[in-house]
Amino acid sequence: MDSYTGQKVEFIRDLAVRLGGTEADVLAQRTGLLEETVRALPAEDGELMSWEVVSACLAAAGVDGVAASEVRTRWAAAEHAQWDEWGERLVGAFERNGHGKPTKAVETFRTKVPWRQLTERFPVTFQPWTEPTFTAGRRLPDPSAAQDIRDFYALLAELRAWAGSPRQTEIEKRSWGTLPDATISAMLQKDRWRTTSDRERVRVGHFARACGLPAAEVARWVEAYERVRHILPADDLAGARAEGAELRRRLATAQAEAAGLRERLEAAESEPRAEPAGNPRPRQWWKPTRRRSLSVAVAALVFAAGAGAGRLTGGAASPNPLCFTGRLRLIGSTAFERTADIIRRGYESRCPHAEIEVSAIGSNEGVRALTPGNAASTIAMHDGHLAPDSDEVRLRGFRGLPVALVAFAVIANKDTNVTGLSLRDLRSIYTRDTGPTDWNHFRGGSDLPIRLVSRTEGSGTRGIFEEHVLKGPEPDLSSSDCERKDNLRAALHVIRCERSSQGQVLDAVNTVPGAIGYAELHVASDTRRYPNVRILALDGRTPTASPAMDRYSFVAPEIFYTDGPAPNGSAASAFLTFLAGDTARRLLQQAGAPPCVTPNTLLSPPCQAS
Repeated sequence: MDSYTGQKVEFIRDLAVRLGGTEADVLAQRTGLLEETVRALPAEDGELMSWEVVSACLAAAGVDGVAASEVRTRWAAAEHAQWDEWGERLVGAFERNGHGKPTKAVETFRTKVPWRQLTERFPVTFQPWTEPTFTAGRRLPDPSAAQDIRDFYALLAELRAWAGSPRQTEIEKRSWGTLPDATISAMLQKDRWRTTSDRERVRVGHFARACGLPAAEVARWVEAYERVRHILPADDLAGARAEGAELRRRLATAQAEAAGLRERLEAAESEPRAEPAGNPRPRQWWKPTRRRSLSVAVAALVFAAGAGAGRLTGGAASPNPLCFTGRLRLIGSTAFERTADIIRRGYESRCPHAEIEVSAIGSNEGVRALTPGNAASTIAMHDGHLAPDSDEVRLRGFRGLPVALVAFAVIANKDTNVTGLSLRDLRSIYTRDTGPTDWNHFRGGSDLPIRLVSRTEGSGTRGIFEEHVLKGPEPDLSSSDCERKDNLRAALHVIRCERSSQGQVLDAVNTVPGAIGYAELHVASDTRRYPNVRILALDGRTPTASPAMDRYSFVAPEIFYTDGPAPNGSAASAFLTFLAGDTARRLLQQAGAPPCVTPNTLLSPPCQAS
């Protein structure tokens, strides 16, 4: 009985004996599986259930040790026989569609060869899953128990533990490459519940399959996600409402004080003053300084409405109201890390009792790190404005201060022999299924494959690149080492890898032949550190860090976000007030980052939200 049918019959008979006639409803209650799943276990015409499901039922029936190992042996024999019977036809289907997307072949053969066995995209091969080690008394978590989206993601982590805690690389293999390692890492972060989308719903389904669940159980998890995806945790929702009420009160107060300052400013400009005796100067010698100080005060007050700069609106007096004592975290954008560090050093030299930590982990990760609990001591650095309808702004009341303009650059390894690209050519390189794959496609280009080095999902720089330059998403991930396609993704059109920080992108472009990527202009210009990196012109325009960057497409304001108004007298409040003043403006100019708050305008036009 070497056929798949024969091997499966032997396995089912052995399984039925081991389960000892335990009723399906009892097993379902003990395991947490659907009764429908348990009843499908012994069906000869159904799919061969995963070992995760089979082992759960065995454990619930008290089968363990040697007896469970014998069942495992019969189960593995059936799985191999299934591949022997259908594998050649599946390989043939993929060879006929070798350079296209394998969706059709997957859908055609999924009922014959379960998803878990398709562990290599091209060439198609059979690789059994790594045999998991389960904890005692394991029980499948019930996704319907989730009351909100945070509960759901906690249960998703429990699902992984139920499946034997497979490594992220193992999940990537099991999902046939649809869940890259970086995506899995983001899904399992404790604050992932802050980000919901239709794409995330698909990922939840892939994740559940990779944990060994059959179709009925997968649908259960996807339905649960859809039910709670827009239900915020009660404590966060209540906090957002309370902060919103406080924000409205602060806004009214600050607007009134800002109006008063503007009236004083207008009066000061029209009021005649006597010249100092014995030191004649032009009649208006005092006006610029007075106008500048009042303009900065207006800017600080207007921002106080959103960021809670309470020291200007009635906080306790101190020897230096712009200084705080304690610790503050600037967390987020890797592109702004260099400039943030310059501001940090300038502030700490001015305020010796303040300690500022700059933690560059990516724009979206920085935003996810903000909570009502750390609002007094944490500021998120984000490349560009958050969408007005985002959950952070709409529901949680995030407030942002535009700090400075950041110029980014498209970069390439010098061995490409390319010094510039039109936007049309650049977009053709980043198309998903068509477009050039070698640099010799372009005039003067070398005979090297094009290798895209990108930032991971959640990067603010990547978001700006996709929105302002590409006008669309980057192609699918296809490589881990940036030099060749992974076996899992060999059918994809172009070589594209992802790196989690700006420094890693620059290192890759500097060392990988034919590489192209993007990074913040000043860091990319460090020829001593990155001698093989060339900054490319776009449509004949080279990036420049100047206030008039409207003709260059790859530029964005750096926004400092707080979770609601920063509390009065807090480190965040004092630092944000400092950023609206002359000293911070000089530091930003020294760093080559044009400040958003200027002496003549409260907010320069390029920094305003579109």
